[in-house]
Amino acid sequence: MSKPVSTLLIGNAKAKTCYYLPNAPTLPQGWRYRQEDALSTLIVLNGNHWRKILTIMAKLSAPDTDWKNYRDTQLLKHNEQILIGASNLSSTAVRHIIVGAVSAAKLNINSANTLFNSLDEQDRLHANGLGVFISPYLDYRQFPNSLIEQLKPYLSE
Repeated sequence: MSKPVSTLLIGNAKAKTCYYLPNAPTLPQGWRYRQEDALSTLIVLNGNHWRKILTIMAKLSAPDTDWKNYRDTQLLKHNEQILIGASNLSSTAVRHIIVGAVSAAKLNINSANTLFNSLDEQDRLHANGLGVFISPYLDYRQFPNSLIEQLKPYLSE
């Protein structure tokens, strides 16, 4: 018999933007999202893969063009949360970014559903008009700056 998998929350539980990811980073013992070096600690422990994920999140979430400072000082502390392995949408978020096919499947959400419209010409970003977005995985090859620029205006509405 398999053990039920619980959902892992990283960041502010009351955040209005939630990113749904399939795999968790390694978290050091005693780590807290509010600590000053929270994200730099995650990046050091988890390497370039998580640096890329957090950088794309910062580019999408930063209120201005200084995404690097936002990533290093604000990301996940107030306005964002990450749910790993979630099977339900966050009850506190109003913007839901479902990252990749694995996360969408776990949430039982399909971009082919008629409620979702494509936001880009390559059919990589989808939205339902109710604050739910289906995106490619947060990696530069799948989620380049041009796609970030297409999604960002929808997240600030």
